[in-house]
Amino acid sequence: MRAAKPGEELGTAAFASWRVAVAEALEALAPLLLFAEDRERAAAEARAARAEAAGLR
Repeated sequence: MRAAKPGEELGTAAFASWRVAVAEALEALAPLLLFAEDRERAAAEARAARAEAAGLR
Protein backbone atom coordinates (compact mmCIF):
# COMPACT_ATOMS: atom_id res chain seq x y z
CA MET A 1 0.00 0.00 0.00
CA ARG A 2 1.26 3.45 -0.84
CA ALA A 3 0.86 6.54 1.35
CA ALA A 4 -1.46 9.28 0.11
CA LYS A 5 0.26 12.22 1.80
CA PRO A 6 -0.08 15.35 -0.31
CA GLY A 7 3.05 17.14 -1.39
CA GLU A 8 3.94 20.64 -0.27
CA GLU A 9 2.83 22.02 -3.62
CA LEU A 10 -0.82 21.34 -2.68
CA GLY A 11 -0.79 23.82 0.18
CA THR A 12 -2.10 23.86 3.71
CA ALA A 13 -5.77 23.21 2.87
CA ALA A 14 -4.91 19.89 1.22
CA PHE A 15 -2.60 18.99 4.08
CA ALA A 16 -5.31 19.83 6.63
CA SER A 17 -7.78 17.62 4.74
CA TRP A 18 -5.23 14.83 4.67
CA ARG A 19 -4.72 15.12 8.44
CA VAL A 20 -8.49 14.85 8.97
CA ALA A 21 -8.49 11.71 6.81
CA VAL A 22 -5.68 10.29 8.96
CA ALA A 23 -7.68 11.10 12.10
CA GLU A 24 -10.74 9.34 10.70
CA ALA A 25 -8.70 6.25 9.87
CA LEU A 26 -7.18 6.17 13.35
CA GLU A 27 -10.61 6.60 14.96
CA ALA A 28 -11.94 3.68 12.93
CA LEU A 29 -8.92 1.55 13.78
CA ALA A 30 -8.71 2.28 17.51
CA PRO A 31 -11.65 0.14 18.70
CA LEU A 32 -10.31 -2.85 16.74
CA LEU A 33 -6.90 -2.90 18.39
CA LEU A 34 -6.21 -5.70 20.84
CA PHE A 35 -4.33 -3.81 23.55
CA ALA A 36 -5.74 -0.88 25.52
CA GLU A 37 -2.43 0.97 25.21
CA ASP A 38 -2.62 0.78 21.42
CA ARG A 39 -6.27 1.93 21.42
CA GLU A 40 -5.36 4.90 23.59
CA ARG A 41 -2.36 5.79 21.41
CA ALA A 42 -4.45 5.66 18.23
CA ALA A 43 -7.13 7.85 19.80
CA ALA A 44 -4.50 10.34 21.01
CA GLU A 45 -2.90 10.47 17.56
CA ALA A 46 -6.33 11.07 16.01
CA ARG A 47 -6.94 13.99 18.38
CA ALA A 48 -3.52 15.42 17.55
CA ALA A 49 -4.19 15.10 13.81
CA ARG A 50 -7.53 16.91 14.14
CA ALA A 51 -5.92 19.64 16.25
CA GLU A 52 -3.17 20.10 13.67
CA ALA A 53 -5.75 20.31 10.86
CA ALA A 54 -7.76 22.88 12.81
CA GLY A 55 -4.64 24.94 13.36
CA LEU A 56 -3.91 24.95 9.64
CA ARG A 57 -7.37 26.15 8.67
